[in-house]
Amino acid sequence: MEENWNKYRDKIIGLGEHSLRKSYYPELQEKIGSLEASQKNLQTLFNSISDAIIIHDVNGNILYINDHARKTYNINDDPQTKYTVYDISAPCQDTSGLPDVWEKVINNSSQIFEWVGKQLETNVELSIQVSLSPTFWKGERAIVAVTRDFAARKKYEQELKMAKEKAEEANRLKTEFLNNMSHEIRTPMNGISGFVDLLGEDDISSEMRKYYSSIVQNSCAQLLKIIDDILEISKLETKHIKVYEETFSINDVLMEIFSIFNLRSNKRKLPIYLKKELKQDESYIVSDKTKLYKILNNLLENALKFTYEGYIELGYFTKKNKLVIYVKDTGAGISSLNKEIIFDRFSQGDAKISDKHEGLGLGLSIAKENAQLLDGDINVESVEGEGSTFYVSIPYNPAIKSHTAQAYSKKSVGNPSPAKTILIAEDEEINYLYLEAILEKKIDFNYTLIHAKNGKEAVEICNQNSNIDLVLMDIKMPIMNGHEATEKIKTIFPNLPVIAQTAYSTEADKNLALEHRCDDFISKPISKEQLMEIIYKYLPDK
Repeated sequence: MEENWNKYRDKIIGLGEHSLRKSYYPELQEKIGSLEASQKNLQTLFNSISDAIIIHDVNGNILYINDHARKTYNINDDPQTKYTVYDISAPCQDTSGLPDVWEKVINNSSQIFEWVGKQLETNVELSIQVSLSPTFWKGERAIVAVTRDFAARKKYEQELKMAKEKAEEANRLKTEFLNNMSHEIRTPMNGISGFVDLLGEDDISSEMRKYYSSIVQNSCAQLLKIIDDILEISKLETKHIKVYEETFSINDVLMEIFSIFNLRSNKRKLPIYLKKELKQDESYIVSDKTKLYKILNNLLENALKFTYEGYIELGYFTKKNKLVIYVKDTGAGISSLNKEIIFDRFSQGDAKISDKHEGLGLGLSIAKENAQLLDGDINVESVEGEGSTFYVSIPYNPAIKSHTAQAYSKKSVGNPSPAKTILIAEDEEINYLYLEAILEKKIDFNYTLIHAKNGKEAVEICNQNSNIDLVLMDIKMPIMNGHEATEKIKTIFPNLPVIAQTAYSTEADKNLALEHRCDDFISKPISKEQLMEIIYKYLPDK
Protein backbone atom coordinates (compact mmCIF):
# COMPACT_ATOMS: atom_id res chain seq x y z
CA MET A 1 0.00 0.00 0.00
CA GLU A 2 2.83 2.38 0.90
CA GLU A 3 4.77 1.58 -2.31
CA ASN A 4 1.72 2.39 -4.42
CA TRP A 5 1.34 5.69 -2.61
CA ASN A 6 5.01 6.59 -3.31
CA LYS A 7 4.57 5.76 -6.99
CA TYR A 8 1.67 8.15 -7.36
CA ARG A 9 3.42 10.78 -5.29
CA ASP A 10 6.40 10.65 -7.68
CA LYS A 11 4.09 11.09 -10.62
CA ILE A 12 2.67 14.25 -9.08
CA ILE A 13 6.10 15.74 -8.37
CA GLY A 14 7.30 14.89 -11.85
CA LEU A 15 4.53 16.81 -13.60
CA GLY A 16 5.65 20.35 -14.35
CA GLU A 17 2.54 21.69 -15.99
CA HIS A 18 -0.59 22.56 -14.04
CA SER A 19 -2.78 21.33 -16.86
CA LEU A 20 -1.11 17.94 -16.83
CA ARG A 21 -1.43 17.72 -13.02
CA LYS A 22 -5.09 18.63 -13.45
CA SER A 23 -5.64 15.87 -15.99
CA TYR A 24 -4.29 13.27 -13.53
CA TYR A 25 -6.27 14.64 -10.56
CA PRO A 26 -9.47 12.53 -10.87
CA GLU A 27 -7.44 9.33 -11.21
CA LEU A 28 -5.22 10.24 -8.25
CA GLN A 29 -8.18 11.13 -6.09
CA GLU A 30 -9.74 7.77 -6.83
CA LYS A 31 -6.52 5.90 -6.04
CA ILE A 32 -5.90 7.87 -2.85
CA GLY A 33 -9.46 7.27 -1.66
CA SER A 34 -9.11 3.61 -2.41
CA LEU A 35 -5.83 3.42 -0.51
CA GLU A 36 -7.24 5.29 2.50
CA ALA A 37 -10.26 3.00 2.56
CA SER A 38 -8.00 -0.05 2.39
CA GLN A 39 -5.89 1.30 5.22
CA LYS A 40 -8.96 1.96 7.35
CA ASN A 41 -10.34 -1.50 6.58
CA LEU A 42 -6.98 -3.02 7.47
CA GLN A 43 -6.89 -1.18 10.80
CA THR A 44 -10.49 -2.21 11.51
CA LEU A 45 -9.55 -5.78 10.74
CA PHE A 46 -6.46 -5.62 12.98
CA ASN A 47 -8.50 -4.11 15.84
CA SER A 48 -11.17 -6.77 15.56
CA ILE A 49 -8.62 -9.54 16.01
CA SER A 50 -8.30 -10.92 19.54
CA ASP A 51 -4.54 -11.29 19.06
CA ALA A 52 -2.16 -8.49 20.04
CA ILE A 53 -0.39 -7.06 16.94
CA ILE A 54 2.72 -4.88 17.32
CA ILE A 55 4.68 -3.64 14.33
CA HIS A 56 8.06 -2.12 15.15
CA ASP A 57 11.30 -1.46 13.37
CA VAL A 58 14.52 -3.36 13.99
CA ASN A 59 15.39 -0.96 16.80
CA GLY A 60 12.14 -1.56 18.66
CA ASN A 61 10.42 1.69 17.74
CA ILE A 62 6.68 1.05 17.52
CA LEU A 63 5.22 1.73 14.09
CA TYR A 64 1.73 0.35 14.65
CA ILE A 65 -0.27 -1.42 17.38
CA ASN A 66 -3.85 -2.66 17.43
CA ASP A 67 -6.38 -2.12 20.22
CA HIS A 68 -5.81 -5.53 21.79
CA ALA A 69 -2.06 -4.85 22.10
CA ARG A 70 -2.75 -1.51 23.78
CA LYS A 71 -4.99 -3.20 26.33
CA THR A 72 -2.82 -6.26 26.90
CA TYR A 73 0.54 -4.56 27.27
CA ASN A 74 -0.62 -1.10 28.35
CA ILE A 75 1.33 0.67 25.58
CA ASN A 76 0.56 3.25 22.92
CA ASP A 77 1.88 4.14 19.48
CA ASP A 78 3.86 7.16 20.61
CA PRO A 79 6.85 7.53 18.28
CA GLN A 80 9.19 7.48 21.30
CA THR A 81 7.79 4.17 22.62
CA LYS A 82 9.88 1.07 22.20
CA TYR A 83 8.44 -2.38 22.79
CA THR A 84 10.03 -5.53 21.45
CA VAL A 85 9.54 -9.21 22.04
CA TYR A 86 11.95 -8.93 24.99
CA ASP A 87 9.41 -6.71 26.76
CA ILE A 88 6.59 -9.18 26.25
CA SER A 89 8.26 -11.84 28.37
CA ALA A 90 7.72 -12.08 32.12
CA PRO A 91 10.65 -11.49 34.50
CA CYS A 92 10.68 -15.20 35.34
CA GLN A 93 10.90 -16.18 31.68
CA ASP A 94 14.19 -17.50 30.35
CA THR A 95 15.10 -15.23 27.41
CA SER A 96 18.51 -16.72 26.75
CA GLY A 97 17.34 -18.13 23.41
CA LEU A 98 15.89 -14.85 22.11
CA PRO A 99 19.05 -13.51 20.43
CA ASP A 100 19.13 -16.51 18.11
CA VAL A 101 15.40 -16.10 17.39
CA TRP A 102 15.88 -12.40 16.71
CA GLU A 103 18.80 -13.05 14.39
CA LYS A 104 16.67 -15.45 12.32
CA VAL A 105 13.84 -12.92 12.05
CA ILE A 106 16.24 -10.18 10.96
CA ASN A 107 17.45 -12.59 8.29
CA ASN A 108 13.88 -12.88 6.94
CA SER A 109 12.88 -16.09 8.71
CA SER A 110 9.55 -16.17 10.57
CA GLN A 111 9.60 -17.66 14.10
CA ILE A 112 6.84 -19.06 16.37
CA PHE A 113 7.33 -19.99 20.05
CA GLU A 114 5.49 -20.04 23.38
CA TRP A 115 6.21 -18.64 26.81
CA VAL A 116 4.76 -16.96 29.90
CA GLY A 117 3.97 -13.28 29.63
CA LYS A 118 2.15 -10.80 31.85
CA GLN A 119 -0.02 -7.71 31.86
CA LEU A 120 2.07 -4.89 33.27
CA GLU A 121 -0.68 -3.10 35.20
CA THR A 122 -2.43 -6.12 36.71
CA ASN A 123 0.64 -8.36 36.78
CA VAL A 124 -1.63 -11.19 35.63
CA GLU A 125 0.40 -13.94 34.01
CA LEU A 126 -0.47 -14.97 30.49
CA SER A 127 0.36 -18.11 28.58
CA ILE A 128 1.11 -16.70 25.16
CA GLN A 129 2.14 -17.80 21.72
CA VAL A 130 4.42 -15.39 19.87
CA SER A 131 4.75 -15.16 16.08
CA LEU A 132 7.53 -12.96 14.66
CA SER A 133 7.63 -12.17 10.91
CA PRO A 134 9.83 -9.81 8.90
CA THR A 135 7.95 -7.24 6.76
CA PHE A 136 8.10 -3.72 5.33
CA TRP A 137 6.23 -0.78 6.79
CA LYS A 138 6.17 2.53 4.93
CA GLY A 139 9.16 1.49 2.95
CA GLU A 140 11.24 0.41 5.95
CA ARG A 141 12.14 -3.00 7.25
CA ALA A 142 9.96 -3.93 10.20
CA ILE A 143 8.93 -6.82 12.46
CA VAL A 144 5.34 -7.95 12.98
CA ALA A 145 4.87 -9.48 16.44
CA VAL A 146 1.57 -11.27 16.91
CA THR A 147 0.88 -12.62 20.41
CA ARG A 148 -2.01 -14.85 21.34
CA ASP A 149 -3.17 -15.69 24.86
CA PHE A 150 -3.80 -19.41 24.88
CA ALA A 151 -4.29 -19.83 28.65
CA ALA A 152 -7.96 -20.69 28.11
CA ARG A 153 -6.98 -23.25 25.48
CA LYS A 154 -4.33 -24.71 27.78
CA LYS A 155 -6.88 -24.89 30.60
CA TYR A 156 -9.40 -26.53 28.30
CA GLU A 157 -6.79 -29.01 27.12
CA GLN A 158 -5.86 -29.76 30.73
CA GLU A 159 -9.52 -30.26 31.65
CA LEU A 160 -9.96 -32.58 28.68
CA LYS A 161 -6.89 -34.53 29.74
CA MET A 162 -8.14 -34.81 33.32
CA ALA A 163 -11.62 -35.82 32.14
CA LYS A 164 -10.06 -38.46 29.91
CA GLU A 165 -7.91 -39.80 32.75
CA LYS A 166 -10.89 -39.79 35.10
CA ALA A 167 -13.04 -41.66 32.58
CA GLU A 168 -10.27 -44.18 32.01
CA GLU A 169 -9.83 -44.62 35.77
CA ALA A 170 -13.58 -45.04 36.25
CA ASN A 171 -13.64 -47.59 33.47
CA ARG A 172 -10.69 -49.44 35.02
CA LEU A 173 -12.31 -49.43 38.46
CA LYS A 174 -15.60 -50.71 37.09
CA THR A 175 -13.79 -53.47 35.22
CA GLU A 176 -11.99 -54.44 38.41
CA PHE A 177 -15.28 -54.21 40.27
CA LEU A 178 -17.03 -56.57 37.85
CA ASN A 179 -14.15 -59.03 38.05
CA ASN A 180 -14.13 -58.74 41.84
CA MET A 181 -17.92 -59.09 42.01
CA SER A 182 -17.75 -62.26 39.93
CA HIS A 183 -15.15 -63.66 42.34
CA GLU A 184 -17.03 -62.52 45.46
CA ILE A 185 -20.33 -64.04 44.30
CA ARG A 186 -18.82 -67.30 43.13
CA THR A 187 -16.94 -67.83 46.39
CA PRO A 188 -20.01 -68.14 48.68
CA MET A 189 -21.99 -69.83 45.91
CA ASN A 190 -19.27 -72.46 45.70
CA GLY A 191 -19.49 -72.96 49.46
CA ILE A 192 -23.28 -73.22 49.39
CA SER A 193 -23.40 -75.56 46.40
CA GLY A 194 -20.53 -77.78 47.51
CA PHE A 195 -21.49 -78.25 51.14
CA VAL A 196 -25.19 -78.69 50.38
CA ASP A 197 -24.13 -81.68 48.23
CA LEU A 198 -22.02 -83.01 51.10
CA LEU A 199 -24.92 -82.62 53.52
CA GLY A 200 -26.93 -84.98 51.33
CA GLU A 201 -24.50 -87.82 51.88
CA ASP A 202 -25.41 -90.52 54.41
CA ASP A 203 -21.96 -91.35 55.78
CA ILE A 204 -21.16 -88.08 57.56
CA SER A 205 -21.18 -87.65 61.34
CA SER A 206 -23.53 -85.31 63.17
CA GLU A 207 -20.55 -83.10 64.06
CA MET A 208 -19.52 -82.75 60.40
CA ARG A 209 -23.14 -82.14 59.44
CA LYS A 210 -23.30 -79.23 61.90
CA TYR A 211 -19.96 -77.94 60.62
CA TYR A 212 -21.10 -78.09 56.99
CA SER A 213 -24.37 -76.40 57.93
CA SER A 214 -22.49 -73.52 59.58
CA ILE A 215 -20.41 -73.08 56.41
CA VAL A 216 -23.58 -72.91 54.29
CA GLN A 217 -25.10 -70.36 56.69
CA ASN A 218 -21.97 -68.20 56.63
CA SER A 219 -21.80 -68.41 52.83
CA CYS A 220 -25.46 -67.37 52.58
CA ALA A 221 -24.81 -64.39 54.88
CA GLN A 222 -21.78 -63.40 52.80
CA LEU A 223 -23.79 -63.64 49.57
CA LEU A 224 -26.65 -61.59 51.02
CA LYS A 225 -24.17 -58.88 52.10
CA ILE A 226 -22.82 -58.67 48.55
CA ILE A 227 -26.33 -58.45 47.08
CA ASP A 228 -27.35 -55.81 49.65
CA ASP A 229 -24.31 -53.67 48.78
CA ILE A 230 -25.03 -53.88 45.04
CA LEU A 231 -28.69 -52.99 45.54
CA GLU A 232 -27.79 -50.18 47.94
CA ILE A 233 -25.31 -48.53 45.59
CA SER A 234 -27.80 -48.89 42.73
CA LYS A 235 -30.49 -47.12 44.77
CA LEU A 236 -28.06 -44.38 45.77
CA GLU A 237 -27.22 -43.75 42.09
CA THR A 238 -30.88 -42.99 41.32
CA LYS A 239 -30.81 -40.07 43.81
CA HIS A 240 -34.42 -40.89 44.72
CA ILE A 241 -33.83 -42.29 48.19
CA LYS A 242 -35.99 -40.71 50.86
CA VAL A 243 -35.05 -39.97 54.45
CA TYR A 244 -37.49 -41.31 57.03
CA GLU A 245 -37.03 -39.55 60.34
CA GLU A 246 -38.08 -41.09 63.63
CA THR A 247 -37.32 -40.72 67.31
CA PHE A 248 -34.88 -43.25 68.76
CA SER A 249 -32.12 -43.57 71.33
CA ILE A 250 -28.62 -43.22 69.92
CA ASN A 251 -27.44 -45.22 72.97
CA ASP A 252 -29.71 -48.12 72.00
CA VAL A 253 -28.52 -48.10 68.37
CA LEU A 254 -24.87 -48.12 69.40
CA MET A 255 -25.52 -50.81 72.00
CA GLU A 256 -27.31 -52.99 69.46
CA ILE A 257 -24.60 -52.76 66.83
CA PHE A 258 -21.89 -53.07 69.48
CA SER A 259 -23.40 -56.35 70.72
CA ILE A 260 -23.30 -57.83 67.21
CA PHE A 261 -19.70 -56.89 66.51
CA ASN A 262 -18.54 -57.73 70.02
CA LEU A 263 -19.42 -61.39 69.41
CA ARG A 264 -17.43 -61.39 66.17
CA SER A 265 -14.42 -59.57 67.61
CA ASN A 266 -14.25 -61.87 70.64
CA LYS A 267 -13.48 -64.78 68.30
CA ARG A 268 -10.38 -62.87 67.20
CA LYS A 269 -9.55 -61.72 70.75
CA LEU A 270 -9.92 -58.13 69.58
CA PRO A 271 -11.72 -55.94 72.16
CA ILE A 272 -14.34 -53.40 71.13
CA TYR A 273 -15.09 -50.51 73.48
CA LEU A 274 -18.22 -48.37 73.57
CA LYS A 275 -18.18 -44.72 74.71
CA LYS A 276 -21.42 -42.78 75.25
CA GLU A 277 -21.66 -39.12 76.19
CA LEU A 278 -25.37 -38.85 77.01
CA LYS A 279 -27.34 -40.65 79.67
CA GLN A 280 -30.12 -42.93 78.46
CA ASP A 281 -32.90 -40.40 79.05
CA GLU A 282 -30.93 -37.75 77.18
CA SER A 283 -29.99 -39.94 74.23
CA TYR A 284 -33.17 -39.65 72.13
CA ILE A 285 -32.70 -37.95 68.77
CA VAL A 286 -34.67 -37.45 65.55
CA SER A 287 -33.01 -38.89 62.44
CA ASP A 288 -33.17 -41.82 60.02
CA LYS A 289 -32.31 -44.81 62.21
CA THR A 290 -31.95 -47.27 59.32
CA LYS A 291 -29.45 -45.14 57.42
CA LEU A 292 -27.45 -44.41 60.56
CA TYR A 293 -27.32 -48.13 61.31
CA LYS A 294 -26.02 -48.82 57.77
CA ILE A 295 -23.31 -46.18 58.16
CA LEU A 296 -22.03 -47.58 61.45
CA ASN A 297 -22.30 -51.17 60.25
CA ASN A 298 -20.08 -50.40 57.25
CA LEU A 299 -17.55 -48.46 59.32
CA LEU A 300 -17.29 -51.26 61.89
CA GLU A 301 -17.04 -53.88 59.13
CA ASN A 302 -14.16 -51.88 57.72
CA ALA A 303 -12.46 -51.53 61.12
CA LEU A 304 -12.83 -55.22 61.90
CA LYS A 305 -11.53 -56.20 58.47
CA PHE A 306 -8.28 -54.21 58.69
CA THR A 307 -7.49 -54.42 62.42
CA TYR A 308 -5.37 -57.40 63.43
CA GLU A 309 -4.36 -56.41 66.96
CA GLY A 310 -5.07 -53.65 69.44
CA TYR A 311 -8.71 -52.56 69.76
CA ILE A 312 -11.71 -50.91 68.13
CA GLU A 313 -13.68 -48.12 69.78
CA LEU A 314 -17.21 -46.99 68.92
CA GLY A 315 -18.55 -43.83 70.48
CA TYR A 316 -20.05 -40.40 70.04
CA PHE A 317 -20.04 -36.87 71.38
CA THR A 318 -22.01 -33.70 70.75
CA LYS A 319 -20.37 -30.61 69.33
CA LYS A 320 -22.52 -27.49 69.03
CA ASN A 321 -25.38 -28.53 66.74
CA LYS A 322 -23.69 -31.72 65.54
CA LEU A 323 -23.76 -35.30 66.74
CA VAL A 324 -20.34 -36.78 65.98
CA ILE A 325 -20.16 -40.59 65.99
CA TYR A 326 -16.73 -42.14 65.59
CA VAL A 327 -15.19 -45.53 64.90
CA LYS A 328 -11.55 -45.76 65.96
CA ASP A 329 -9.21 -48.67 65.27
CA THR A 330 -5.55 -49.58 65.63
CA GLY A 331 -5.43 -51.30 62.25
CA ALA A 332 -3.54 -50.93 58.99
CA GLY A 333 -4.22 -47.21 58.62
CA ILE A 334 -4.50 -45.27 55.37
CA SER A 335 -1.82 -43.47 53.38
CA SER A 336 -2.27 -39.76 52.67
CA LEU A 337 -2.72 -40.56 48.97
CA ASN A 338 -5.46 -43.13 49.55
CA LYS A 339 -7.38 -40.82 51.90
CA GLU A 340 -8.62 -39.04 48.79
CA ILE A 341 -10.06 -42.14 47.12
CA ILE A 342 -11.28 -44.51 49.84
CA PHE A 343 -14.80 -43.04 49.67
CA ASP A 344 -14.98 -43.45 45.89
CA ARG A 345 -17.11 -46.26 44.57
CA PHE A 346 -15.34 -49.51 43.75
CA SER A 347 -12.14 -48.25 45.41
CA GLN A 348 -10.42 -50.21 48.18
CA GLY A 349 -7.43 -47.98 48.91
CA ASP A 350 -4.25 -50.06 49.11
CA ALA A 351 -4.81 -52.94 46.70
CA LYS A 352 -2.08 -55.06 48.35
CA ILE A 353 -3.95 -54.97 51.65
CA SER A 354 -7.47 -55.13 50.17
CA ASP A 355 -6.67 -58.19 48.08
CA LYS A 356 -6.32 -60.17 51.31
CA HIS A 357 -9.93 -59.46 52.26
CA GLU A 358 -13.34 -60.11 50.81
CA GLY A 359 -15.56 -57.25 49.70
CA LEU A 360 -16.53 -55.13 46.73
CA GLY A 361 -15.05 -51.83 47.88
CA LEU A 362 -18.51 -50.25 48.31
CA GLY A 363 -18.79 -50.03 52.10
CA LEU A 364 -17.22 -46.61 52.69
CA SER A 365 -18.91 -45.15 49.61
CA ILE A 366 -22.31 -46.35 50.88
CA ALA A 367 -21.55 -44.95 54.34
CA LYS A 368 -20.56 -41.52 52.98
CA GLU A 369 -23.56 -41.20 50.65
CA ASN A 370 -25.96 -42.18 53.43
CA ALA A 371 -24.32 -39.63 55.74
CA GLN A 372 -24.82 -36.95 53.10
CA LEU A 373 -28.49 -37.94 52.81
CA LEU A 374 -28.75 -37.14 56.54
CA ASP A 375 -27.27 -33.66 55.85
CA GLY A 376 -24.00 -34.86 57.35
CA ASP A 377 -20.63 -36.11 56.19
CA ILE A 378 -17.77 -38.48 56.98
CA ASN A 379 -14.10 -37.64 57.33
CA VAL A 380 -11.13 -39.66 58.43
CA GLU A 381 -7.94 -39.15 60.40
CA SER A 382 -5.36 -41.84 59.86
CA VAL A 383 -1.70 -42.73 60.11
CA GLU A 384 -0.52 -45.56 57.92
CA GLY A 385 0.42 -48.54 60.05
CA GLU A 386 -1.08 -47.07 63.24
CA GLY A 387 -4.84 -46.96 62.68
CA SER A 388 -7.74 -44.77 61.64
CA THR A 389 -10.62 -42.82 63.14
CA PHE A 390 -13.73 -42.21 61.04
CA TYR A 391 -16.01 -39.37 62.15
CA VAL A 392 -19.67 -39.26 61.11
CA SER A 393 -21.16 -35.80 61.67
CA ILE A 394 -24.94 -35.44 61.43
CA PRO A 395 -27.31 -32.70 62.68
CA TYR A 396 -28.01 -33.08 66.39
CA ASN A 397 -31.80 -32.98 66.78
CA PRO A 398 -32.55 -33.99 70.39
CA ALA A 399 -36.00 -35.36 71.17
CA ILE A 400 -37.74 -35.19 74.56
CA LYS A 401 -39.36 -38.47 75.52
CA SER A 402 -42.44 -37.99 77.67
CA HIS A 403 -41.57 -40.90 79.96
CA THR A 404 -38.27 -39.27 80.92
CA ALA A 405 -39.83 -36.34 82.75
CA GLN A 406 -40.57 -38.36 85.88
CA ALA A 407 -37.05 -39.73 86.08
CA TYR A 408 -35.46 -36.33 85.88
CA SER A 409 -37.85 -34.73 88.35
CA LYS A 410 -37.11 -37.54 90.76
CA LYS A 411 -33.42 -36.69 90.71
CA SER A 412 -33.99 -32.96 90.87
CA VAL A 413 -36.45 -32.63 93.77
CA GLY A 414 -35.21 -30.67 96.80
CA ASN A 415 -31.52 -30.09 97.30
CA PRO A 416 -29.73 -32.99 95.61
CA SER A 417 -26.64 -34.35 97.31
CA PRO A 418 -23.24 -34.09 95.57
CA ALA A 419 -22.77 -36.61 92.76
CA LYS A 420 -21.24 -39.93 93.75
CA THR A 421 -18.31 -41.27 91.75
CA ILE A 422 -18.29 -45.00 91.00
CA LEU A 423 -15.27 -46.73 89.46
CA ILE A 424 -15.98 -49.94 87.54
CA ALA A 425 -12.88 -52.05 86.91
CA GLU A 426 -13.91 -54.46 84.15
CA ASP A 427 -11.95 -55.65 81.12
CA GLU A 428 -14.97 -57.07 79.26
CA GLU A 429 -16.77 -54.16 77.61
CA ILE A 430 -20.11 -55.97 77.45
CA ASN A 431 -20.04 -56.55 81.24
CA TYR A 432 -19.25 -52.88 81.86
CA LEU A 433 -22.15 -51.82 79.63
CA TYR A 434 -24.48 -54.16 81.50
CA LEU A 435 -23.51 -52.59 84.83
CA GLU A 436 -23.85 -49.12 83.33
CA ALA A 437 -27.36 -49.94 82.08
CA ILE A 438 -28.46 -51.26 85.49
CA LEU A 439 -27.16 -48.19 87.33
CA GLU A 440 -28.74 -45.87 84.77
CA LYS A 441 -32.18 -47.39 85.34
CA LYS A 442 -32.05 -48.10 89.06
CA ILE A 443 -30.04 -45.39 90.81
CA ASP A 444 -32.10 -42.39 91.87
CA PHE A 445 -29.25 -40.08 92.94
CA ASN A 446 -26.64 -38.13 90.97
CA TYR A 447 -23.55 -40.14 90.08
CA THR A 448 -20.57 -40.32 87.73
CA LEU A 449 -19.10 -43.51 86.26
CA ILE A 450 -15.42 -44.13 85.51
CA HIS A 451 -14.26 -47.20 83.58
CA ALA A 452 -10.92 -48.96 84.16
CA LYS A 453 -10.02 -51.79 81.79
CA ASN A 454 -7.54 -53.55 84.09
CA GLY A 455 -6.32 -53.57 87.68
CA LYS A 456 -3.31 -51.36 87.02
CA GLU A 457 -5.52 -48.69 85.42
CA ALA A 458 -7.92 -48.88 88.41
CA VAL A 459 -5.07 -48.20 90.85
CA GLU A 460 -3.83 -45.26 88.75
CA ILE A 461 -7.32 -43.74 88.55
CA CYS A 462 -7.76 -43.98 92.33
CA ASN A 463 -4.37 -42.35 92.89
CA GLN A 464 -5.34 -39.48 90.61
CA ASN A 465 -8.91 -39.05 91.91
CA SER A 466 -9.48 -38.92 95.67
CA ASN A 467 -13.23 -38.31 95.18
CA ILE A 468 -14.10 -41.88 94.20
CA ASP A 469 -16.86 -43.21 96.48
CA LEU A 470 -17.11 -46.86 95.43
CA VAL A 471 -15.17 -49.41 93.36
CA LEU A 472 -16.75 -52.40 91.59
CA MET A 473 -13.71 -54.60 91.08
CA ASP A 474 -13.59 -57.51 88.64
CA ILE A 475 -11.17 -60.16 89.92
CA LYS A 476 -9.92 -61.70 86.66
CA MET A 477 -8.34 -58.91 84.60
CA PRO A 478 -5.20 -58.54 82.45
CA ILE A 479 -1.99 -56.75 83.52
CA MET A 480 -3.04 -56.69 87.19
CA ASN A 481 -5.83 -58.80 88.70
CA GLY A 482 -8.50 -57.50 91.07
CA HIS A 483 -6.94 -58.97 94.22
CA GLU A 484 -3.63 -57.17 93.71
CA ALA A 485 -5.35 -53.94 92.63
CA THR A 486 -7.57 -53.96 95.74
CA GLU A 487 -4.56 -54.41 98.02
CA LYS A 488 -2.82 -51.40 96.45
CA ILE A 489 -5.95 -49.21 96.57
CA LYS A 490 -6.71 -50.10 100.19
CA THR A 491 -3.14 -49.25 101.20
CA ILE A 492 -3.73 -45.65 100.15
CA PHE A 493 -7.52 -45.38 100.69
CA PRO A 494 -8.41 -47.82 103.48
CA ASN A 495 -11.97 -46.48 103.84
CA LEU A 496 -12.85 -46.65 100.12
CA PRO A 497 -15.45 -49.45 99.61
CA VAL A 498 -14.28 -52.06 97.08
CA ILE A 499 -16.83 -54.67 95.92
CA ALA A 500 -15.47 -57.81 94.27
CA GLN A 501 -17.40 -59.03 91.23
CA THR A 502 -16.42 -62.32 89.67
CA ALA A 503 -17.66 -65.41 87.90
CA TYR A 504 -16.02 -67.49 90.62
CA SER A 505 -18.79 -67.89 93.16
CA THR A 506 -17.71 -70.48 95.74
CA GLU A 507 -17.37 -69.71 99.40
CA ALA A 508 -13.60 -70.04 99.04
CA ASP A 509 -13.59 -67.43 96.28
CA LYS A 510 -15.57 -65.06 98.46
CA ASN A 511 -13.23 -65.54 101.39
CA LEU A 512 -10.20 -65.03 99.13
CA ALA A 513 -11.60 -61.68 97.96
CA LEU A 514 -12.22 -60.62 101.56
CA GLU A 515 -8.70 -61.66 102.52
CA HIS A 516 -7.39 -59.25 99.86
CA ARG A 517 -9.33 -56.48 101.64
CA CYS A 518 -12.44 -56.36 99.44
CA ASP A 519 -15.41 -55.05 101.46
CA ASP A 520 -18.04 -57.20 99.81
CA PHE A 521 -18.59 -59.78 97.07
CA ILE A 522 -21.08 -60.23 94.21
CA SER A 523 -21.00 -63.16 91.82
CA LYS A 524 -21.68 -63.22 88.08
CA PRO A 525 -24.14 -63.30 86.44
CA ILE A 526 -24.90 -60.22 88.49
CA SER A 527 -28.38 -59.88 89.92
CA LYS A 528 -29.84 -56.39 89.53
CA GLU A 529 -31.47 -56.58 92.96
CA GLN A 530 -28.31 -57.77 94.67
CA LEU A 531 -26.22 -55.10 92.95
CA MET A 532 -28.56 -52.30 94.01
CA GLU A 533 -28.67 -53.66 97.57
CA ILE A 534 -24.87 -53.41 97.75
CA ILE A 535 -24.81 -49.97 96.08
CA TYR A 536 -27.26 -48.50 98.60
CA LYS A 537 -25.47 -50.27 101.45
CA TYR A 538 -22.18 -48.48 100.72
CA LEU A 539 -23.57 -45.34 99.08
CA PRO A 540 -26.61 -44.28 101.10
CA ASP A 541 -28.36 -41.29 99.55
CA LYS A 542 -27.80 -38.42 101.96
